[in-house]
Amino acid sequence: MPLTIVTTRARPDLAPVTGTWRWQAFFGDGDTSLAEMLTFEARCAASRDLMPTVLVLLEDDQPIGMVALCLDDLDDRPDLNPWLAGLYVVPGHRGKGHGRRLIDALEALARQAAIPRLFLYTASAVGLYAKAGWTVVETFAKHGEVFSIMEKHL
Repeated sequence: MPLTIVTTRARPDLAPVTGTWRWQAFFGDGDTSLAEMLTFEARCAASRDLMPTVLVLLEDDQPIGMVALCLDDLDDRPDLNPWLAGLYVVPGHRGKGHGRRLIDALEALARQAAIPRLFLYTASAVGLYAKAGWTVVETFAKHGEVFSIMEKHL
């Protein structure tokens, strides 16, 4: 099954899918509505700026995962930029290396843009990112969970 990675800028028809995934995985329990997230995702797809860029992994032209390059992903840390954010793989496609494919593609995009380092934060995927060469630089607690801020020098 052929795998390809596209941007929502090139395929704006994918923005409703990535917006729904982002809302379900990261914002569904918060103050952001699905409608707000879909509007945000459509704006990302329409933007000509490097950030935000949303990458979508397709298998046989069907979306199965996403990741984003963005600014200001963590409100409390405006000093850290840019960010790898919103890594998501559809549950039935996990465990097949797709997350790593998306990480590698986003890092390649950042290198091409001469970005020297990236940040991310996660509560549950430190191991995945550590295997990809990321390093924990800080931890913090929020909403009863411990998050790690990680960085990677490109």
